[in-house]
Amino acid sequence: MKGRLLKNEKLAKYTSWRVGGPADRLYIPFDRQDLCEFIATLPDCEPVFWMGLGSNLLVRDGGIRGIVINTKGRLKEMRLAADGSVYVEAGVPCAHVARFCGEQGLIGAEFLAGIPGTMGGALKMNAGAFDGETWRIVKQVEMIDISGKVTVRQPRDFNVSYRSVKGFTDEWFLAANLTLQPGDVVASRQKIKDLLEKRAKTQPTNQPSCGSVFKNPKGDFAARLIEQTGLKGYAIGGACVSEKHANFIVNTGNATAADIEDLIHTVQKKVKEQQGVELQTEVCMVGESGEETNNLASLQKPEKFGRVAVLMGGSAAERTVSLRSGAAVYEALKRKGVDAVVIDVTGSPIDALAGIKVDRVFNIIHGRGGEDGVLQGVLEVLEIPYTGSGVMASALTMDKLRTKLCWQGYGLVTPKWCLLQDENDLDDCIEKLGFPVIVKPAQEGSSIGMSKAHNRDELLKALQVASEYHCDVYAEAWVTGKEYTVALLNGEALPVIRLETPNAFYDYEAKYNATTTQYHCPCGLSQDQELFIRNLAVTAGKVVGVKGWARVDVFIDDSGQYQLIEINTVPGMTDHSLVPMAAKQAGLTFDELVWRVLETSLG
Repeated sequence: MKGRLLKNEKLAKYTSWRVGGPADRLYIPFDRQDLCEFIATLPDCEPVFWMGLGSNLLVRDGGIRGIVINTKGRLKEMRLAADGSVYVEAGVPCAHVARFCGEQGLIGAEFLAGIPGTMGGALKMNAGAFDGETWRIVKQVEMIDISGKVTVRQPRDFNVSYRSVKGFTDEWFLAANLTLQPGDVVASRQKIKDLLEKRAKTQPTNQPSCGSVFKNPKGDFAARLIEQTGLKGYAIGGACVSEKHANFIVNTGNATAADIEDLIHTVQKKVKEQQGVELQTEVCMVGESGEETNNLASLQKPEKFGRVAVLMGGSAAERTVSLRSGAAVYEALKRKGVDAVVIDVTGSPIDALAGIKVDRVFNIIHGRGGEDGVLQGVLEVLEIPYTGSGVMASALTMDKLRTKLCWQGYGLVTPKWCLLQDENDLDDCIEKLGFPVIVKPAQEGSSIGMSKAHNRDELLKALQVASEYHCDVYAEAWVTGKEYTVALLNGEALPVIRLETPNAFYDYEAKYNATTTQYHCPCGLSQDQELFIRNLAVTAGKVVGVKGWARVDVFIDDSGQYQLIEINTVPGMTDHSLVPMAAKQAGLTFDELVWRVLETSLG
């Protein structure tokens, strides 16, 4: 198979609520043909569940048995058919369908802009928004069965009602043809814009949710009934009835699926008692509670960490950044209820920890003394667990040159370079690399001591600047292209960020002070390109043995070549930092990210 088959894959990151236990097996198909071939290999008794964007879905904490097929970013064909209908595969987000139809001068699909799911999910539940419903515009559908056979079916073959579609057992929606009418393109675009603005004003789009939880009773609205019952803001654990729209339940940061399900049942009970109306759910609740996750609530207890020392500062060139990162981490831990103490390390970490009893360390000291294996060695001698990579990986990745040698030995591509020990090395460097080049201290981070050189005089000056940091200095061939960064968390890559700065390169000023630096996440790459770069980052981390968390910097040059630049094992956690940006795109709040990083010390 060309797709990806993952075992015991946690489904929380695939759902819009950001909760859910593992799937026994998760399959991400390469394309339609690959999906058909994969389905055909499954035993008839194998349970199969399909996921798109994971909206309108609650996966219980015990996860899903059998196989889960995820079509996000797959089954994405959308085109105007010869008969004038719009052909849409199941993996296309509904919002994209609305926009495409408008671009084709067709009206009637604008309501799809308000549905936060894929076409497959919309077909399955007759999704609707703003007085529109999916099956009103369906001409025909394509279904795939357990043998991988595709069949075309008509709307009359299904029993369609409000938020319900009943059809064929062991068949799933693969695509649909939509019948729409020609109309005013400008008016269609304006209607979509108005609907999206209305959605942003009336719904909690900035918090993890599933969309509307309850069906509207005939002649009434679920949100009105819930609000009249006084349940806005009512919470169980990390699940809360939205203050903005009462028919939304949001994950405030640490909700479990059990919290959400308990809150759903509580809302139903209280509305029934006070309003006399039985609210029916439109959200699909699947999976098992699972014995291994019944203790999830206890695992979320901050007491499991004991007393945590946040080590920050240090005496390296990145001290100022570390202090900012440490302050942010400390505040996040306190918000999560962790017994944390902050320690500014100005000299020996042994002296800093003397007389202070701690159970583990959150290391947020950037650069030498905190990121180079020295602190890690001290903590291992003191038998204090700590976050992040171990002694060897930390020492290796702090040295950019030796990291590049490891990558090259594994067959990974990194820009050519020359070691610069003194002025005598300049001519050989120019002959080998040409201009421009970028000169770097091999054991500094945050772009400290780096300079771009266009000629010999600038190269000499760059060498002198970098030499002030008392470590190996090297010149690296300048890469013309687009710059990306990939955060790693527990061996998985978070969404890719593309960096864009008007500065000569992404220097210290661009990273921490400038307001002109642009961060693009989503990064603009195709699904396959982003998957490739994320897998490349994971491999780059494994080659040098990083653990817990890290950040890998990658260029895609003008020829399309992926080039690894460097890796950081104690990334920044300031308001300008990249790992929190990627985590946010993945649905993790800053506090959740800090918690997850701290959990790496438990191993």
